[in-house]
Amino acid sequence: MSPGPRAAFAGASLFLALVGAALGQASAVTAPAGPQTSDDAASYVRFVQEPAATCVARNGMQILVQNAHPSRKLRVWLDRFHMGVGTGDRSRSDLLPGGEPEPLGCSRSLSGPQDWRLVRAAFID
Repeated sequence: MSPGPRAAFAGASLFLALVGAALGQASAVTAPAGPQTSDDAASYVRFVQEPAATCVARNGMQILVQNAHPSRKLRVWLDRFHMGVGTGDRSRSDLLPGGEPEPLGCSRSLSGPQDWRLVRAAFID
């Protein structure tokens, strides 16, 4: 059974993020481009990676989440995964339109890689 398009995109995104980290550059990891509708809140959620001292010391990058919508607030629910396994940690954040990205944590902990995955996004007006 071959991996679906999401698995292929995730692999490509991870590869690009690792290349950017190796070059010391910040990178954005986003969902595949597609038609955006004004009601599709998830399409405006962006995960961004930036170098941060603590994270770089662990050979990782700081992961942040950002609202890319120009005028509407977003509420996002995220699950944290450590070494590919869900940790049971679910966070909720309210993101301002065009606001600064909100830090989530390092892409690597002391014991291995970690990431955050979007569970749900909704506009809050």
